[in-house]
Amino acid sequence: YSVFRSILTIGAMIRAILSGRIEDHFGRRGAMAFSELLCIVGCLAIVFAIVAWLLNVARLLNSIGIGILSYVLMICFGVSLIWIVGTIIHWRILALIGIIPSILQFLGVFFIPESPRWLAKNSRWEDREDVLKYLRGQHVDTSAEADEIREYAETFRIYLKQIFFDLFQREYTRSMIVSI
Repeated sequence: YSVFRSILTIGAMIRAILSGRIEDHFGRRGAMAFSELLCIVGCLAIVFAIVAWLLNVARLLNSIGIGILSYVLMICFGVSLIWIVGTIIHWRILALIGIIPSILQFLGVFFIPESPRWLAKNSRWEDREDVLKYLRGQHVDTSAEADEIREYAETFRIYLKQIFFDLFQREYTRSMIVSI
C-alpha cells in the first residue's frame, strides 16, 4: 500500500521534468492528448490488473498524466473530488469512472485550436494568424495582437538562453540549493 500511495509522488517528479518540454514541443493540445492517453491506459490497467506491480505501473501512468494536465490545466478540484469519492466507491469502479473525463477531454482536444503564442514560438506565423482569426472572428482586425505575439516570441527566444545561465550566478547559489 505504501508503494501504491507513494508512486503518485514519483509520477509528480517525472511530470515536473516532462511537462514543460512536452507542452513546448507539442503545444497544449498535444500535451493534453498525451496526458489523457496516459490516464486512459492507466485507468484500464487498474481495472484489469491481476498483479500488484501492474497496479503500481498504472498508478504511475495516471500520476504522470494527471501531473501533465495540472501543468496544462488546473485540475486540483478534480483530484480532491476523486480522493473523497474514493472513500465511498470501490477502486476498480473509480478507475472506470476516471476514464470518462479522460476520453471526453481527449476527444475535445481535436476541436480546440492551438495557442497562438505556441504557434508563434514555433515559427508557425500563418497558423498563428489563422487561429487568431478563428478565435476573434474573420472580420476582426487581429494585426495588433499578431504583432504583439510575434514580439513576445522573438523576445522569448532571446531571453530564454540568458535567463537560464543567469540562474548559475553566485548570488543565486543558495536559492538554487534550497529549491533543489
